Amino acid sequence: MVKDMLTEALVVTNQQAEDWREAVKVCGNLLIHRNKITSDYITSMIESVEEYGPYMIMLPEIALFHGRPSEGVKEICLSLATFCKPIEFSEFGSNKTIKAAFAFGAIDNESHVELLSKMAALLQDEEFVSLLRNNGKKEEIMNVIKNY
Repeated sequence: MVKDMLTEALVVTNQQAEDWREAVKVCGNLLIHRNKITSDYITSMIESVEEYGPYMIMLPEIALFHGRPSEGVKEICLSLATFCKPIEFSEFGSNKTIKAAFAFGAIDNESHVELLSKMAALLQDEEFVSLLRNNGKKEEIMNVIKNY
């Protein structure tokens, strides 16, 4: 499931973002350009963080941005971006930063939970997590995903 969704076109490395909102847009725009979500869904992802704080940081330095399953999601989807500089969530007073982020969209609660469980398994791969935290090369990241 994950390796079928995270294609070369939906993975970017060495990106720049001034803040977490821009990081959401980097990840979300990958999905928009592949006609998987609408811009309303990017707004939903940002609103989720504004309302609940940086709860989507699944592991230190790695976020999994998402909104509620909605009409803004055309099909279950996933994107990934790594960033050249750490991105802070300073407005929440949490001293949390990320160096990589996924964006995912689900069409219903069932697909939402299923994708989260698949992502949790992938994020147990220490090599993969190290590549994400250290702005690894796209080819290396894709190799881990393809062998997942």
